[in-house]
Amino acid sequence: MKRILSIILCNILILLVWGCSRKHETSQDVLARVGEHTLTAREVIAEIPVALDDSARAAFIEHYINDWISSQLIYDVARKNLSNIDHLNNLVEAYRRDLYAYEYRKRLSDERLVAELPDDTIQAFYQNHRKEFTLQRDIAKGIFLKVPAQAPQLSSLRKWVSTAGVDGVENIEKYAVKNAIGYDYFMDRWVNVDDLKDNIPYEFDSKTSVLKPQKMFEHKSNDMIYLLYVDSCLYEGDVMPFEVARPRIVEILLNERRVSFNKELEEALYNEAVANGVVERYDVEMNVEK
Repeated sequence: MKRILSIILCNILILLVWGCSRKHETSQDVLARVGEHTLTAREVIAEIPVALDDSARAAFIEHYINDWISSQLIYDVARKNLSNIDHLNNLVEAYRRDLYAYEYRKRLSDERLVAELPDDTIQAFYQNHRKEFTLQRDIAKGIFLKVPAQAPQLSSLRKWVSTAGVDGVENIEKYAVKNAIGYDYFMDRWVNVDDLKDNIPYEFDSKTSVLKPQKMFEHKSNDMIYLLYVDSCLYEGDVMPFEVARPRIVEILLNERRVSFNKELEEALYNEAVANGVVERYDVEMNVEK
């Protein structure tokens, strides 16, 4: 019964949020209350991970609400029974300052440093360290289609997919708009092979079952035909292609430059604040007992 109620709750959360999107928080939007604290449907919706099925979503919602209630109860008891509240408030405020400063520094440095990071620098780093960037899983480029077994012109579609030339791609795209249940053109980017396999209801027993460059894989299941053309592929342990390694290289280079950037930022802000009278330093003798 509890599980059924959770699923019902999961299904009506969207309606609750939709209804509250045009007005302030109401009692209909509140999912739980602990003293003066309330948890709303809007807050829970914002935390639900994407791509969860109904059952997993219902379990997440129930777990989230229970955790929120427990957290609030413990928090209220702790506030009443801890004696060092001032110390804790100071720690919270210090963390708040550090969090703001970190987020601002990161955003400012990313905006400025990325713009100042030339592509030839990234390329040079890749060439000098390419052996350090190895694949953790197989990747491929190609074309994927899922079409009904009774779809028209299947022989023509197979020919277009197997050749994958410019004319073939144009024909495939026109065909996909009218007939395909699923279509993905990834000749221009690398994708994880495991993700491709997840879209095909077939028991793959080895890499060669699907990873045959310049070949087409076909499988029929439940009145559906799955076509996968693999143009090129790389395997686990191979060196990453530059376009796959590029985001990691950018992050490495940014981390190296952030240290000096943050130091320059702090000095600039300090000097400006002193010049404007915002910051003042005083020489005061302090007697610290040991």
